[in-house]
Amino acid sequence: MSKPGTRDRRRQFWVDPEVQGGLAMRVAMYWMICLLSVGAVMIIGAALGDLNSPVTAASNALWTYFIPSAVVSLFVLPIMILDSIRHSNRFVGAIARFQKAMTRLADGETASPLILREGDAWKCLAEQYNRIALRIEELESAQNEPPAEASSPKKEEALSP
Repeated sequence: MSKPGTRDRRRQFWVDPEVQGGLAMRVAMYWMICLLSVGAVMIIGAALGDLNSPVTAASNALWTYFIPSAVVSLFVLPIMILDSIRHSNRFVGAIARFQKAMTRLADGETASPLILREGDAWKCLAEQYNRIALRIEELESAQNEPPAEASSPKKEEALSP
């Protein structure tokens, strides 16, 4: 018997490498833009704060404050990227399940109800998908049933003596 909550854990870290890799690249890009922006403001502020020697003030601010902050934030960057990928599993994993379920449905297989994990995004879409799959199954079973023989007056006349 499995432990409670093991069903909710994903087995794959990279569910959709294209989407999640793009997200990781964006997190790194935003980190770099933020770092450069803060550095530029810090250097300009230091240079304007000491108009007698702006280059020395900017250089001191760069080495005293900016470089140590950049190094520390570099250690935090992988944690932010891993967390964003882990969090993205909540929507990327749900979409992957939708994609597989829709492929099965399009291939004519009987669609089992789509059940998303706790914390996954788009549960309302799963409910709508399940309604559509059930409707298709009902229509297909109604189409495959032999038509009920209705008694027509002409048929009854032919049978009566």
